[in-house]
Amino acid sequence: MQNVLILRKNMKISVIIPTYNGAQKVGKALHALAQQTIQDFEVIVVIDGSTDNTAQILGRQDFGLKNLKIIEQANGGRSVSRNNGAKEATGELLVFLDDDTRPLNQCLEMHITHHEKYPNTFLVGNVPEDTAQMTTDFQKYKAHLSRKWVSDIPQGVPFTQQTLFLTAANFSTPQTLFWQASGFDEQLTDAEDFDLGVRAFQKGIPVYFDKQNIAWHDDFITCSSYLRRLKQYAKAHEKLIALKPALYSTFNQYQPQALGILKKLAYAFFAHNFWVTSIDDTHWLRIFPRKIRYKLYDIITTAHTRKKQRK
Repeated sequence: MQNVLILRKNMKISVIIPTYNGAQKVGKALHALAQQTIQDFEVIVVIDGSTDNTAQILGRQDFGLKNLKIIEQANGGRSVSRNNGAKEATGELLVFLDDDTRPLNQCLEMHITHHEKYPNTFLVGNVPEDTAQMTTDFQKYKAHLSRKWVSDIPQGVPFTQQTLFLTAANFSTPQTLFWQASGFDEQLTDAEDFDLGVRAFQKGIPVYFDKQNIAWHDDFITCSSYLRRLKQYAKAHEKLIALKPALYSTFNQYQPQALGILKKLAYAFFAHNFWVTSIDDTHWLRIFPRKIRYKLYDIITTAHTRKKQRK
């Protein structure tokens, strides 16, 4: 039986932000942290072998933070960066953010409130795109998707095996519990957050989701860049399954389902690069109503990420 860690509103929090060539992004996250409703926390920015002078750029700015620590390391990936940040942390509660997020003012307070109510748990916050900041139709579609994906997740109860997910873009855990779960797997440079969630679930650590605890995701994508990310993530999960087949045999949320002949034909048609160009460059799909247009975006993005399976 684990010892229950009682967290307090005046406890020390360590916010850990890994960044790779994020000099033009991470400053927004730091400015947002300076506006939090609580101020007793440290911020640890881990610069992961960046080549864009992130440390120098951050050093020239005053973010209004009481305790900001900047760590530079050789490039090792997000798992190594987050673990190294956790090793430097002095707080009882670790809050992980990505360098392209902007936490709302009550974000840290909401993390504390959760852990007071549910000790010895993980909390996953929400990371939707800020519709007001999205400028293209496809960016607004992605903002729509991020809300749709979490719309039916029950609040106040932990994830089940079938619904489990974890994003480290807005995530908190007591420091002792983080290390009991062995931290992020440093073999992994992608999908490392889902891996941590799976291992936590296996160890009996409840993982919760709070839709109201928001850190805006400033991800100004194109269809092309979004497809690259989806393909990278698919490859990351293939690597996970190869590395840990027993662990992932019952966590198959990210394994693609078999396609019928009609879907294969439809996806083959929409997998042509013409459709990506139509979204990013010519924009002629805007003639359709939003509901139809977004459905087309669904089909086009799925078609491009299912190419490998059809071969």
